[in-house]
Amino acid sequence: MPLNKYQKILKNLHFNNNDEYNEDDQFYKVKPIIDIIRRNCLNQEQGKRFSIDEMMVPYKGKKAGSRRQYVKSKPKKWGFKLFVRSGINGIVYDFFPYCGENTFNDYHFSEYENKFFGLGPKVILTLVSTIPDKILSVVCFDNFFTSPELVYYLREKYGTLSLGTVQQN
Repeated sequence: MPLNKYQKILKNLHFNNNDEYNEDDQFYKVKPIIDIIRRNCLNQEQGKRFSIDEMMVPYKGKKAGSRRQYVKSKPKKWGFKLFVRSGINGIVYDFFPYCGENTFNDYHFSEYENKFFGLGPKVILTLVSTIPDKILSVVCFDNFFTSPELVYYLREKYGTLSLGTVQQN
């Protein structure tokens, strides 16, 4: 394909109507395509053992603004941060993008969850809520997400077992 034709297609490719702009959603322009991919991931046949972590979608461009994140501990340090629930076979079953303080605008938490849980546990609660068969499912996550209250809450509310690392402090 000639470069000019590719650039013309790229310039006119839209996934969302610009007249219905939502300033609270940083991923507004690509939200429909993200939702389609997420729906397809959720329709996959899922097991009972999962891992939840953050994942970087590499991007070194300058036009993403605050959507682009820097995470020094990741192999691809610059990009878009996604929170992902995957199975032991490596298939992604659910995900959502990190949008700063607007990350959970589309999700609703109980008064208890808002009071006792911060960003990390809310990520776990959001991703665990889409597991089809929650009872005796096992979810593993790292120390960013782990708290004793979360482990207890997952067992009591969903019947889900969890395993996470903790820090000394």
